[in-house]
Amino acid sequence: MFRRLLCALALVTLPATLQAQSAPQTAPATRPACAGTDLLADLPAPEAAALAAALEGQPFASGNHWLARKGAARITVIGTLHMFDGRMPAIMANLAPAVEAADLLLVEATEAEMTRMQAEIGRRPDLLFLQSGPSLLERLTPDEWSLLSVELAERGVPGMMAAKMQPWYVAMMLGMPACAMPRPDEPLQGLDKMLMDSAAEAGTPTRALEAYDTVFHIFARFTIDQQIDMIRVSLPLADAAEDIFATLTAAYFAEEHRRIWEFSRLMTLNVPGADPAQAEADFDLLERALLTERNRAWMEVILAEVGDGTAPRKLVVAAGAAHLSGPDGVLTLLAADGWELERQPF
Repeated sequence: MFRRLLCALALVTLPATLQAQSAPQTAPATRPACAGTDLLADLPAPEAAALAAALEGQPFASGNHWLARKGAARITVIGTLHMFDGRMPAIMANLAPAVEAADLLLVEATEAEMTRMQAEIGRRPDLLFLQSGPSLLERLTPDEWSLLSVELAERGVPGMMAAKMQPWYVAMMLGMPACAMPRPDEPLQGLDKMLMDSAAEAGTPTRALEAYDTVFHIFARFTIDQQIDMIRVSLPLADAAEDIFATLTAAYFAEEHRRIWEFSRLMTLNVPGADPAQAEADFDLLERALLTERNRAWMEVILAEVGDGTAPRKLVVAAGAAHLSGPDGVLTLLAADGWELERQPF
């Protein structure tokens, strides 16, 4: 369940640029509504106790909207979900005034960065597709390939196209249920995009926190065999995709982003037959790559833009909600730099 959870967590950790690339090439004419069950709603007592213990003492474990103050400067920090939900327009109405009053909106990926990524993929298909060596059809067993083909067909991806995809990219798509896959003709409309639209209407400049190719550097750390393993672990759990998606979104709108992260950590360590030490090492590697290192790099951008607090500078920083909490979260890093933090209504 761990790697499927990590794929679902891409919706709050990986930049929206990659979400835009997930649109299937041949989407089905109709798409069923998502109907998953929140796995955290009815946890057995031992698992609930373990999760509560893991959450104890975690800094900034909840809250999707924060205000940081230092001298005359202000930073509004917003934890986002990179997919649209019907509850977002009401949330956006509450957040829009901060964007309109800001001197700058910082997001993971601007429209310009998305355009650069699309152009780079056009020039370098190897970023998403295998260019040499065995295809996925050859690397997987016949049964695995048969199941994978069915799963990806439901997501609008033909088998022959899937056979040449980078395995990490396939694993990420498996983590998103067919009901949530964006269609090619649908504009990206997660909270990040809504904030950027609000900034454009208000004349607030927007800048990216990181380069468009960051995600490719993240997954370049993993060997092909490790990426294939991501697919293999995810395939038997295909029927749970909607449940995990429902779990993620429920935790997000409850503003409990650390809860879903620690739940995924516990699942990592309790996968039947897994080596606990190796499972913990795998999780730590992903946490460093997806969160810790990116958060610290973002802080350099944020602090360079906002200054030392002497000028009345106003920033809005919007990033996947999983980036907010924990000892290496954006909020903790701001507090360590002398910013006073106060939770705001979401």
